[in-house]
Amino acid sequence: MKKPLSICIATILAAIILSSTAYTVFAAANNNPNKLLGAPSYVLNILGKKSDYSGAPSYESTDRHTMFVPENVTEWLELSGFDDAKIWVSQNTEFAVDDPNMFDDGQCNLTLAAGRYAVYFAALGKPCENPAQLEGWIYNASASEYLLYIGSVSVRHSKTPVWVSGEDMMTVNEAEAGPILSALGITWEELLALLGYPADATEIWVFDFINWLGSETGYDYLYLWKLVSGCKHIQVRFYKM
Repeated sequence: MKKPLSICIATILAAIILSSTAYTVFAAANNNPNKLLGAPSYVLNILGKKSDYSGAPSYESTDRHTMFVPENVTEWLELSGFDDAKIWVSQNTEFAVDDPNMFDDGQCNLTLAAGRYAVYFAALGKPCENPAQLEGWIYNASASEYLLYIGSVSVRHSKTPVWVSGEDMMTVNEAEAGPILSALGITWEELLALLGYPADATEIWVFDFINWLGSETGYDYLYLWKLVSGCKHIQVRFYKM
């Protein structure tokens, strides 16, 4: 006995929906950047602590990969009196956590090795009430003021870690650089040529931009991640490009 056409169509549609759902779950569960980019050059663990944390991490480690920051940033700022929670990020020859403890002075320090990196973030450990969020800023050290916001990353704990690209936090695009370039009388295309980038490049590595800006203006510029909200564990992976 032949099955009604409507039953066959319903069966086929159900199979398609099921396979599509399974693929979506599979894809979401497998966005570990290691699968695409290989082993990271460096892994940083940003650990969230209670606002009254009084630990004193050892500064003797020569291979540190850990920072200690407030989990509840708003509460900690009220208790500590600091204006914000800063992670200064610079670049030299080797990766290093130069200052792992935010609780004593409101800031940590991370040094990246030479080169350009793809950077990925994920929230690990116990679930937190709100997503963890970091913002990328260029800071005018000569004037002691934030100069340019270039992007942010927001990560939330899930059963399977969800990795989020930090590309927007580590690069400057034409729209972001536009007002500064206009004030200095230079076009995006001219800047790309000066820095040796391809003519069709849409982004510039943040430290290339900062170094050029400093040499052009004579001011000192720094780069930082502003911790807006924390969680138990933010892991950051750096992949050499």
